[in-house]
Amino acid sequence: MTRVALLVQKTTAIEDGNYLRFARALHHRQYQVDVCSIDSLRMIDSKIVADGFSWQPSLEVDSLFPEQTTQVIEHDIVWILSLGDRGGFLDKYQLLYALPDHTRIVNSLDAIMHLKSKFFLASRSELFPGPKTFASPNADELIGIIREQGGQWIVKPPAGSLGRDVFKVSAEDKNLNAIVQHLCGIENSNYTMLQRYVPEIENGEKRVLIAGGKVIDQYRRFAHNDHRTNLSQGALIEHCSLDDDERQLCAHLGKELLKFGALFVGVDLAYPAVIEINVINPGGIVTIDELTSVDQSEAVVNALLEAI
Repeated sequence: MTRVALLVQKTTAIEDGNYLRFARALHHRQYQVDVCSIDSLRMIDSKIVADGFSWQPSLEVDSLFPEQTTQVIEHDIVWILSLGDRGGFLDKYQLLYALPDHTRIVNSLDAIMHLKSKFFLASRSELFPGPKTFASPNADELIGIIREQGGQWIVKPPAGSLGRDVFKVSAEDKNLNAIVQHLCGIENSNYTMLQRYVPEIENGEKRVLIAGGKVIDQYRRFAHNDHRTNLSQGALIEHCSLDDDERQLCAHLGKELLKFGALFVGVDLAYPAVIEINVINPGGIVTIDELTSVDQSEAVVNALLEAI
């Protein structure tokens, strides 16, 4: 029997999200599914272990998180659905790297390290077309670029999430210096990313779910409270389709992403620009279900397993 470990952020109770839905879909295929806490990864007697429990179909939303036991992580598939506490990222990454050779990690460690990086995407514009990008910990350098080149820009931390500390600025902005200096830090020690503003995003940003190289479904997010299209920042959403150009681009991206071992991703698209590629537990399954009453988790799991 194929064994799958889902590495998740431990919560008090079972929440409606990817790990719940994927666990159901995998269990339906008669896979043995263990749900393990990513932050409990450790090494005991030269083996990688974590605290977890075996998935049971009786578990539902709001069920208490079952009692966990120590499990040796030697599964056929390990699916990373959270990075947990950021402070221990490098240690957990190296522990995952030490898993047995037969274990397939979703997404691959290369994908997690590099596709998650906005630096890598910006440096491969022939594969991932996106806005002009600069990055530096030097506030004066970034401010100088904005003033010299003019126009509107987005400044943000490279490894940020959920729309935190993302600002839209221009050379005329009275708060430009304060914003960039805040992001770079008092001692210019924090790398800050500067990207040319993509006006197409005003027509909405599409979150496209791709599994096993195939487009599964998508929805559109509209900025509401400010320029940010993150759901956590109050963006409005609607189900949408892809036009021929968008679908062709996403099909191409799907094939390229497989080369990096990225089997399940969420692509943020404001055509023709690829804004971001989400490789850690990309949201969308629950949102699309709420918009369409269609749960695409089985489709994701089927496409992913076909590609492994």
